[in-house]
Amino acid sequence: MTGLRLCLGLWALQSSLAAAAQPAAAVPLYTDQNVPPAIYEQMLKSQDLALNLHYDEAEAQLRAARAAIPEHPLGGVFLLATRLSMLQEDQRQGKKGVPKDFFKEVDALIAQAQAQAEAYPASAYPKFYLGAALGCRGLARLYDGHYLDSYFDGKNGVDLVRQAVAIEPGLYDAYMGLGQFEYYCGSLGGMLRFILALKGSEAKGLEMLQTCGEKATYAAWPCRLYRVKLMVGEQHQYEASAPELAKVIERYPDNYDLLSDLKQCLDHGVKDPALLKQAELLLPKLKAGWDLPAYAKVDVPALELSIAKAWLAQGLWENAVPHLSALAKGKGPSAEEAQRLLKPKEQP
Repeated sequence: MTGLRLCLGLWALQSSLAAAAQPAAAVPLYTDQNVPPAIYEQMLKSQDLALNLHYDEAEAQLRAARAAIPEHPLGGVFLLATRLSMLQEDQRQGKKGVPKDFFKEVDALIAQAQAQAEAYPASAYPKFYLGAALGCRGLARLYDGHYLDSYFDGKNGVDLVRQAVAIEPGLYDAYMGLGQFEYYCGSLGGMLRFILALKGSEAKGLEMLQTCGEKATYAAWPCRLYRVKLMVGEQHQYEASAPELAKVIERYPDNYDLLSDLKQCLDHGVKDPALLKQAELLLPKLKAGWDLPAYAKVDVPALELSIAKAWLAQGLWENAVPHLSALAKGKGPSAEEAQRLLKPKEQP
């Protein structure tokens, strides 16, 4: 028995040593294509909730999706991108600083994507996920006042995403980040671009964003929203942007950040029927006391007057009269203008 036990012991020791000598299991390669379909749909719906500014519900659903696929970096990218949007909204409302747990989560995502990038250097997706994670951290560091760290995260992130697109030219979801970077580098002053060694072009950035909106999958609608705000707010292409703005508002009617773009278009004489339809749908909501943050508040009578004038410009007096009549009963500049516009039609 002693000899048998000794043989068994040696066999067990040999087996354990042999097992220890085996290479560690490879890090699995995760891509956009191997997200479980049900989780992928949940992530898309959550993204739409976030773009419609229902952040709490979006975050809760994305955390559930992340928990279902904890090893897949894309779940973390969706979650951190939504948290970054929440952070940007806080900044617009005057709230400063970045929650500490944001950096904890983004650092964990970076480590996860880095492991895959090292295990699969020839694959586009780990580079894309890692670049996106670095981009999220870079923006958060910018809001936290760490400008140099932000610069390096952003630059390294864009370099990785460019490498991903070089490997996989059809990775159009990556065009959103690249287009944003290209646009804003192009909008910087020449001296600043020289000092930071950044090259860019607003026109090329907008073109990349358009390609993303047309050909990407999950990045298409975020890109369309982002681009149309640039086209209206910075490029002042009101007439050309109106049809796209109407589609974006129709999809995200609770996104009050689009109200200023809508009013700008109407104030500049845009008569697009689809955009006017969306304006008519939003007006009752505003009149009912839509609770808006200070930065998003609009002059409701002025907006209604712009709607009325847009109808008048098309010769549709019957559509304009209800608005003008309602305004004329009030006080202030919009009421006075409405009264003036009504007078010719009231005369015999």
